[in-house]
Amino acid sequence: MKLRDYRNLLDQIDDQILALLQERATIVKRVGELKSRTGVEQIYAPHREREILSRLEMRNRGQFPSDALHTIYTEIISACRALERPLSIAFLGPVGSFGHTVSSHLFGQSVKFIAVVPQPDIFATVESGRADYGVVAIENSRHGTVRDVLDMFQYTSLQICGECFLPIKQHLLSKSPLAQIKKIYSHPQAFAQCRQWLSQNMPGVQQIEVSSTSEAAELATNEPNTAAIASQFAGEIYGLRMVGESIMDGPNNTTRFLVIGSHSAARTGNDRTSILFAVKDKVGALWEVLQVLKNYEVNMSKIESLPSRTKAWEYVFFVDLEGHAEDENVRKALTETEEFCVLVKILGTYPAGDQSEGF
Repeated sequence: MKLRDYRNLLDQIDDQILALLQERATIVKRVGELKSRTGVEQIYAPHREREILSRLEMRNRGQFPSDALHTIYTEIISACRALERPLSIAFLGPVGSFGHTVSSHLFGQSVKFIAVVPQPDIFATVESGRADYGVVAIENSRHGTVRDVLDMFQYTSLQICGECFLPIKQHLLSKSPLAQIKKIYSHPQAFAQCRQWLSQNMPGVQQIEVSSTSEAAELATNEPNTAAIASQFAGEIYGLRMVGESIMDGPNNTTRFLVIGSHSAARTGNDRTSILFAVKDKVGALWEVLQVLKNYEVNMSKIESLPSRTKAWEYVFFVDLEGHAEDENVRKALTETEEFCVLVKILGTYPAGDQSEGF
């Protein structure tokens, strides 16, 4: 066969793909009509999307790049979801932030993105209906819990319906060659994460702290002989070249993000449940709660205390449990813990994120 023959075959395959996408769009519209008739308002279904991607990855068997398959189907799902109703997603701004990166990875591009500052205001943006979902950073592998976000879960009625782990990769971005850079903008944490590289490669170059890495990228776009430490995504948005790749001193730096909305997610078989509880004021009350979890073989992957806003010197506990709230052992454990608590609040039950995922 000649090159022209192979190209003709590829054209035929592309025509088939397009026809199937059109057929998929038609079915999605019918699903939307069915949901409307039966009163189902939920459009984002993370458990169903996880099921689709997992099934395709198993069928793929490495014949097509896995990351590319995930990206392609995220966008297909995003475009089809928008046929039911376009979604709006709130994230910590400005544009190009790590929160924006995660939002794009989870929801694709067929949504409206809303940049919000500061991060706790994302809760109010979703609660008011200005956004359908919010994406918030809850903890970092190096710097620990984001306390102001954790604290918001005491007051909100929103539910956690998804999570995502983002490996934090910092790059030196600029429109100028490395030798011509006279000052660097970035967030204080980014400078701290890249201190050794900067000392070795950019000695004497002025470092200017700003409120976010994406703001740094925006500033570097408009000033000559400047650079920013920020993500590759920020560089793409602001038209900056990567003059220093992966300049972090330590490679193992990951941030966990949560998706918040008006609902939790259905079971996938690999789920997590987050709760908030406050124990009764008596000796051994916390031990009794932990003993209940042990008795029902419910693994606790995280526990953190924070001050209660109702009474001085009292604390509530934020806990992540392995399993879905509808799993029999989790359901029974949560019911029994109420005997030893003055408060048990399920914050959400959702598909567990893949900590090995890289994007």
